[in-house]
Amino acid sequence: MGSRRARIPLVSLTETSHLLRAAQLGDGRALDDLYARHAGRLLGFIRVAMTGDVARRVAAEDILQETLLESARKLDDFEPRGPSSFYRWLVEIARYKLAEARRAGRALKRANERPLPVDEIGLPGVTSTPSRHAVAREQVEQLAAGLEQIGGRRAEAIRLRYLEGLSVAETAAAMDSSESAVKSLVARGLGDLADQL
Repeated sequence: MGSRRARIPLVSLTETSHLLRAAQLGDGRALDDLYARHAGRLLGFIRVAMTGDVARRVAAEDILQETLLESARKLDDFEPRGPSSFYRWLVEIARYKLAEARRAGRALKRANERPLPVDEIGLPGVTSTPSRHAVAREQVEQLAAGLEQIGGRRAEAIRLRYLEGLSVAETAAAMDSSESAVKSLVARGLGDLADQL
């Protein structure tokens, strides 16, 4: 019985190593199997590590998905360094994604406390002066430059939500994405934008 228990981790390690090598060579099924072996445990870690503010805005499953997507992009760079090194690597990526979500939450909170000046442009009843228009125009230009630097899906999500005024559902439909993914893209994009502005 004791020897059987001692062999289980070795078999598991060998299978993980085999799946990892196959996945790095482009075997999609091996990658799916590799993630299936670690996803449950990793999701448990993410749920425990999520702070209240992040947990209220983002689902643990979304952080898991982002972690797995990021690891898939970087899989060729991963080098095993002993037992459980692949899982530890996934945990480090998940920690980064959680930190990113916290930063995005702070940026979103700041954005909600101080609305974008774009919201004020052209609204009836808003007192307008030449100096206000000049400041607003400059801020819009900064916003456009910031969005151009961010680029990609994050910038597209922010443009659709805040500049075109689409709802989350409409933005998700326009981007062929889920609503939770759109919320995450917007939050992360706002975090990037706050860093630039």
